[in-house]
Amino acid sequence: METVYWQVDPDQPAAHIIEEAAALIRAGELVAFPTETVYGLGADAFSPTAVEKIYAAKNRPPMNPLLVHIARFDQIQQIAGQVPDTARLLIESFWPGPLSLILPAGPDVPDIITANRPGVGLRMPSHPVALALINRAGPLAAPSANLSGRPSPTTAQHVKDDLHGRIAAVLDAGATGLGIESTVLDLTGSQVRLVRSGGISRPQLESVLGQPIADSVAEPGQPAHYQTSSRVLLSDSITLLEKLVKQHLTQGKRVAVVHNNLSHLHKIDGVGTFMLNVDQSGSDVYHIIREAERQQIDVLIFAPIPSRADGLTTAVIDRICKASQEDPRR
Repeated sequence: METVYWQVDPDQPAAHIIEEAAALIRAGELVAFPTETVYGLGADAFSPTAVEKIYAAKNRPPMNPLLVHIARFDQIQQIAGQVPDTARLLIESFWPGPLSLILPAGPDVPDIITANRPGVGLRMPSHPVALALINRAGPLAAPSANLSGRPSPTTAQHVKDDLHGRIAAVLDAGATGLGIESTVLDLTGSQVRLVRSGGISRPQLESVLGQPIADSVAEPGQPAHYQTSSRVLLSDSITLLEKLVKQHLTQGKRVAVVHNNLSHLHKIDGVGTFMLNVDQSGSDVYHIIREAERQQIDVLIFAPIPSRADGLTTAVIDRICKASQEDPRR
């Protein structure tokens, strides 16, 4: 399959390009598109045949359900069987934005989207390109546009690296803004449960709900770790960081360190460095991991990350842990 790449303005995408992309969706093809979190891989949410192509293109386990993306509030009733008051409160406060809600699935939602579960994940992105595409094509089943188990894509190049020749088209609007996936809440039970940390923090959500959010069990079908060619390690102290650096340099490895603000690192010869600003966004995490692979870094070591109750920091640490094949403190 030949993959088409369209460059579009992130704020005002050309209408004719959006229409071409929507036509591909309506024809049952897959189109990657930017959101404010990461790039998504979209298919017609009401076509089981099209949705099946998502699983095939990504090598995604069939027991791993998909999120459905909408662009208008009147589309909620097409997807959700019912919308509890807690959902309405969260929708009013955080949509459009990086929050996904698992609600009782409506009768028209294909089982392949929900992996035969009673709930369906639903979100309304805020990216103008995503909204324009969904408005023309209708609700989209859309996981991240990467091979299953790989770090999520925050640029069209990341999508190309993983899915070139496997999907019909990519809408390239540059790097995503937030760069880390949406927060996922399960509202199908008696308690609101946090399924995945992401772009909206638990304190923000609990402040709106006026009640604590319970932790959920691990997402079904989710890989325990990302598949990366660079070995990713964590350190919980500067002492351990320096020990790991020297250990792997002695072994002749190409080493790089990811840090928040460690000015003394330039004194270590032969070590590359990446700056991770946890106070701004999570996009650097995925970009850094993929860039380390591109530079053929053997070992990528994360310096201690400031521990805060901030939701985005929690989400960033969660993604770093998924990238680490082992805990060096053991």
